[in-house]
Amino acid sequence: MLVSGFFSLIVYRGFTKELGRGFRFQALHTAPERRVVVQERNGFFRILPFMIYPDEIAPEEFVEIINLAKRRFALQLLIINGGILFLAGTAGYFLAGKTLQPIEVMVDEQKRFVADASHELRTPLTSIKTEVEVALRDKKLKLVDAKELLKSNLTEIDKMKYFSDNLLALSRYEASGRDLSMEDVDLAEAVRQAIERNAPQAREKKISIKEDLSAVTVKGNPQSLVELISILINNAIKYSPEGKEVRVSVRIKGKKAVIEVRDQGIGISEKEIPHIFDRFYRADSSRNKTIVDGYGLGLSIAKSIVDAHKGEIKVESEVGKGSRFIVVLPR
Repeated sequence: MLVSGFFSLIVYRGFTKELGRGFRFQALHTAPERRVVVQERNGFFRILPFMIYPDEIAPEEFVEIINLAKRRFALQLLIINGGILFLAGTAGYFLAGKTLQPIEVMVDEQKRFVADASHELRTPLTSIKTEVEVALRDKKLKLVDAKELLKSNLTEIDKMKYFSDNLLALSRYEASGRDLSMEDVDLAEAVRQAIERNAPQAREKKISIKEDLSAVTVKGNPQSLVELISILINNAIKYSPEGKEVRVSVRIKGKKAVIEVRDQGIGISEKEIPHIFDRFYRADSSRNKTIVDGYGLGLSIAKSIVDAHKGEIKVESEVGKGSRFIVVLPR
């Protein structure tokens, strides 16, 4: 508006000067008795920007015409500037809202993150505190009971450590994932390492892990890719009933490398799929049908690792039949 007002002032001054030049031309090229003047000052009548003698008096109707032209032109400029103000204000309001929306979403996510993290940390701390207080009030506490109490406390401490490790990993990948050191990584070997990490959990639930691995090499961070595949395999094991099967495959598709982890688990409903990569999110089906340890951070970490490698991760799932996670990485 400052720029518009400034240019409007310039245009108005130019208009009045051109008006003055027109009447000056008329005064110089017509007979004195027909000359038109604009205003009186110190006994002289002025035709912008020249003066003539007092006996050359302009008819009042010409002065009114000149003043009316100036007022109309000024009014038109005000209307134009008012329209610019309205349009600029409206556009600015919507553009500002659109610009600030990602910031608002980020702030809301941070608030939710703090609230969820506080809740997840408070639960094991409350459990430890309660058990210790009860034990201290028991004057007949036996050594065996004290050992059981310590074991229980250690379990809760391990949960908090696992939770804090996941938070640190998520923070690391989100903050500096683009700065990961990259090298040639054999995806088949990365899958084997990830399977080895999850072998104890698979044996415990009697789940067999089948692999179909092609020789594929990508540019990436070895530790991060092993962690990514391990998260997907661990997730498949967690949400699969005992005795089922998990399949892991690696193949080449055009100029891309594709990793697939398929399970025969409880599946994910269509409405929940868009949220499964959100922090602390766990599908309702996992809460209602199957008791699963975890904090809903694994897939968020997996998504951050994939983003750091400029890849894509998606899921196809059907409730009661299983899920298929697909990771596409550039070669």
